[in-house]
Amino acid sequence: MKTLHLSLLSLALIFTACSLDFVSSDPDGKWEEMKLSKKEVHFDHKGGTDTISVKNYSSWWFSSACDGECSDGNQILPDGPETENVGFNHITGSWWSAEVLKDSPNKIVITAGGALTCPVDDCDKDVYPKKAIVNVTAGDIFSSFTIYQD
Repeated sequence: MKTLHLSLLSLALIFTACSLDFVSSDPDGKWEEMKLSKKEVHFDHKGGTDTISVKNYSSWWFSSACDGECSDGNQILPDGPETENVGFNHITGSWWSAEVLKDSPNKIVITAGGALTCPVDDCDKDVYPKKAIVNVTAGDIFSSFTIYQD
């Protein structure tokens, strides 16, 4: 009798498992595109701060960035465990920085430093215009914005 029950249970499990759809019919990556409040931020030589927000996701974080044009050798990664900004919510470039606000995780504040003034002609001078590309993510969706300083 136990063998009959066990056989019927096994048969029922086999038919149930075969009828389940283990493969989703939706293609991967079908996330809604990020709707940013702006795709570019512009600063003059004095620097300053500006804010960008994502309108259709409740939070986002940094995946990478680069000063100038992006290539394999100049990727900037978000601050990690060695800093107090764990969680990919802060990133720092050579002349700019950006931070996801803790109390408003759908907003990023970007800060650009001002131009350095040199008393003599042969000191290191900032080169203008400057450009940085910042890549952000909200899971499986990615976007980017560009920072300019003229």
